[in-house]
Amino acid sequence: MSIFRTGLLLATLVISACSMPILQDLPPKKIEKSIPQEQKANADAAALANNTQIKDNKKPNLNGATDSAPKNTLVEQLKAQKQVATKNYTELKSRVGEATEQPSLRPIEQLNSKELNAAIQALRTYISKTSTELASLNARVNERQKTMARGDTIQIFLSEATVSHDNATFKAQPLVGQWVRGESRVIRLKDNILFESPMSEDLQVTFSETYQLIINGEVISIINPNKTKNSASFDVSTHNNTGKIIGKLDYRIVDNK
Repeated sequence: MSIFRTGLLLATLVISACSMPILQDLPPKKIEKSIPQEQKANADAAALANNTQIKDNKKPNLNGATDSAPKNTLVEQLKAQKQVATKNYTELKSRVGEATEQPSLRPIEQLNSKELNAAIQALRTYISKTSTELASLNARVNERQKTMARGDTIQIFLSEATVSHDNATFKAQPLVGQWVRGESRVIRLKDNILFESPMSEDLQVTFSETYQLIINGEVISIINPNKTKNSASFDVSTHNNTGKIIGKLDYRIVDNK
């Protein structure tokens, strides 16, 4: 009986052993071989794309020249910076009486990309400096408006002004206004007879820190802060230099007493 049981147990163990799964080595070996092949394919594709890009970059355009878009962009940036720098210079020159000269630049067409970048940076530095000076000037003007020391505020009465431009002429309405030393403002001249007339012209009036009275960029009088009243005549160009404005104004010192 014991022999039968022992035989039965051995038979069961043999059957169990035969039914267990056998570990497979082949699939991992195949995966290990496929990874380098995929990397090699990707590397080959990247190299091909890189070679194609290099060839495309070396290709000339239709007229045989290389792409000049970056330089064109630099030229536009330089022109924009030059415009702002000129505006700051003109405003400081008018309102203060003096201004730091702009950076000296060679003609744009003579500059390469490196020189364009250097010129742009020089103009940016100049714009930053002059913008700070303008901010300080505005602060001084605001302070003068509060304190109103003698000679810091004048009242202007524009009694006569004849505008001639675009084959048309009109006499402007009389105007009155106050200016603080260092201030520059634009006033609009309108037809004195025809109230609804579309004809008009801008007139920029500046009372500089150096006591100059400036109309459209031209000095027409030096104001004596110790003289209460005075008058001045002017003959200046319009803002776009296409016409003339001829007139007369009276001004007086506004005393804070």
